[in-house]
Amino acid sequence: MAYGAQTSWSISAPSRRPLAPPAGTDRKEKGGGAWGENSRKTRHGKLVEKADYRAWNDVEVFDVPSDLRRPGAEAVVEHVKFFGLEELFPSTGLQEKFNADAAFRTAIRRAIRDDLFVPDPNASDKVNAAISSLSSSLMVNWKSSRTGYASLTKVFADNAVQNLTGENFIQTLGKLCGPVSHGSLIDITSTGRKQERHSWHQDSGLDRFTVMVGFPPESNWTGVGVFSHSCKLSHPLRQDGDEGEVIQWEDYEAGELPVSAIGRPEYSPGREVMVYCDATHLHSAPDETNRESVWRFM
Repeated sequence: MAYGAQTSWSISAPSRRPLAPPAGTDRKEKGGGAWGENSRKTRHGKLVEKADYRAWNDVEVFDVPSDLRRPGAEAVVEHVKFFGLEELFPSTGLQEKFNADAAFRTAIRRAIRDDLFVPDPNASDKVNAAISSLSSSLMVNWKSSRTGYASLTKVFADNAVQNLTGENFIQTLGKLCGPVSHGSLIDITSTGRKQERHSWHQDSGLDRFTVMVGFPPESNWTGVGVFSHSCKLSHPLRQDGDEGEVIQWEDYEAGELPVSAIGRPEYSPGREVMVYCDATHLHSAPDETNRESVWRFM
């Protein structure tokens, strides 16, 4: 089904084959042995390796081995960018309200369900309600709205956000994807697991931009775990599957990414929006999640 179709989806995490333990560590075959002194178990029984991560500005660009590079690709010269809501929507008061009011942030998430979710006519009301609930990760089409983005516009007006319509808000964020985009917006809710292994991948390997909008776990919050973690690549990766297919780093059997190249983007007021090119980064859900949700425009 094309991304541009007026249809909504509920998203569940794809199944993946078990990852190998990090290089240089020991893993017992039975009895829940650890990978090393720095690893520990979560309440779900999964082993999580602690690491001495670098600050975002000190993260190295990963030098992609020559045999894994896209044929003929030049070196990457630009990586992740961050934007503030005040920068994107000046003089509206949106950034201050967004960071100060948890109920307002949740109201925005609820409003896109009213404006963009298209119920499945073949499903029951109960099923459609479950798909569109705030606890469910939901994919919708951001390029058009059956309500004219009326619910979002009302949320802004009711909360003294000045001169901002729902349409302007969504379209401005979506256009950061560039001239070519799928038209999909996913509201990705927390998995409920605070700690988990990284699973590095690209959504398509194409030269297209992904836009993330963070919804922090509490107001006036600064920290990591809102945005996806990111590895900046020196060169685009080769695509071994069909054009546009998901690229899994583990499929190259090239070992673990070095900790020095793992970026943990920090959310803070004035850095609510993260933009990156899918072809020039690997990304993963955070190994430590701290968020109400995160939006992903493609």
